[in-house]
Amino acid sequence: MNKIKATYIYLFLILISSIINYVLQSYIINDNIYIDYFQNQLGYERILKMVNEQKKWAWLNYALLPVIYLLKFSLITFWVLCGTIIAGYKITFKSIFKVVLVTEFVWLLPSFTLIIWFGLIETSYTFNDVQYFAPLSLLNLFNASQLDPWLIFPLKSLNLFEVIYLLVLALGIKKIMKKDYDSALKFTLPVYGSALVVWILFVTFLSINLGA
Repeated sequence: MNKIKATYIYLFLILISSIINYVLQSYIINDNIYIDYFQNQLGYERILKMVNEQKKWAWLNYALLPVIYLLKFSLITFWVLCGTIIAGYKITFKSIFKVVLVTEFVWLLPSFTLIIWFGLIETSYTFNDVQYFAPLSLLNLFNASQLDPWLIFPLKSLNLFEVIYLLVLALGIKKIMKKDYDSALKFTLPVYGSALVVWILFVTFLSINLGA
């Protein structure tokens, strides 16, 4: 990790994420899925117009991805940096940012899982199946269609991938802190855990207010 520049990791992550996004939009959530989902809500011509408009502006998703990633990684890095300052560690923003970059690859696993599941295993599915697909999360313990909309995000967010992310992040923190793994984990758990709680509360707050 130390020998590879953060810029290369960042660009590679964007490339892989763009490919995943293309596969999802072209093969998993295709036109037929949208038509089946909206057929009882909108007319056929209206659905086709909506699908065409989405295709027309699809490039915007790819154009904004680097900006979204940069903002996301910077916020996480800043939060961790604040934690290091409070804990009395002297670590640079740059070194933390690189750790956050590498750790982000963990979040490619759910996307790969979704593509494999609906692309090869459960090939007969609906838009809701994809929307509520959250492997190894608390959402699997409930019938998502019967839950209040604002509960979906918190339950999806509490999953095994978050645990994996935390453990990998702690491993990266260990290397730049030059501490043992237990010490790094004890530092990372409250720092990242508090960030996750704040994010879940923020999104849930928006869901409740926008859905009201």
